[in-house]
Amino acid sequence: MKILILDSQFLTRSGLIHLLTSYSDRIAIYEADSFAVAQNYLSSGEHYDLIFTELDLPDVDHRDVVQKIYQHGADSHIVLFTWRQHSADIRHALVQGARSYLCKGAVAEQMKLAIHGLLQGREYLPEDTMYSSSSNSARNDIERHLSPRQQEIMQLLAQGLSNKEIANILGITEGTIRVHLSAIFKAIKVSNRTEATLWYLLRQNKLSA
Repeated sequence: MKILILDSQFLTRSGLIHLLTSYSDRIAIYEADSFAVAQNYLSSGEHYDLIFTELDLPDVDHRDVVQKIYQHGADSHIVLFTWRQHSADIRHALVQGARSYLCKGAVAEQMKLAIHGLLQGREYLPEDTMYSSSSNSARNDIERHLSPRQQEIMQLLAQGLSNKEIANILGITEGTIRVHLSAIFKAIKVSNRTEATLWYLLRQNKLSA
């Protein structure tokens, strides 16, 4: 997997690289601190599976960043990795071709969940914003039954991960995962992981009822 990170801040790029490589050692990462440098990469003919980009760059207007990237890498998964949270800015970038949005101000666990999913080829849009594809009623149903931590565990469980893998991602013990799963099964009235996963996916509109 090839990843391009477009961000003017060295520490931001370094932090993202550290997080990405903690999940996989089978990735090649390229850095660009300006759009001019990124353009050299993009025009070389190389394909990048993921392109993380800040919208605020020193040499291009934020309204044109995604459009210019998309012109060179339409097949790449463009991820907005930015401090910007204004709905008009994000919506504009998504219309131009971005497929995921991860705010730099996200909490650590949300960041980990997002990065893990992106490396697995899944798109990411925060569930607590208007950009999520899940319906409000489905979200409300999940929130009514599960705590935020339990929702995180269910999200990873639905990806087919083991208790050990979930524990590693969330930074807690396998025993704690088992306790949470027991509480989840009781809360949603199911008896095993398969039933819990089906319950969750149905409410995420990822399976037909």
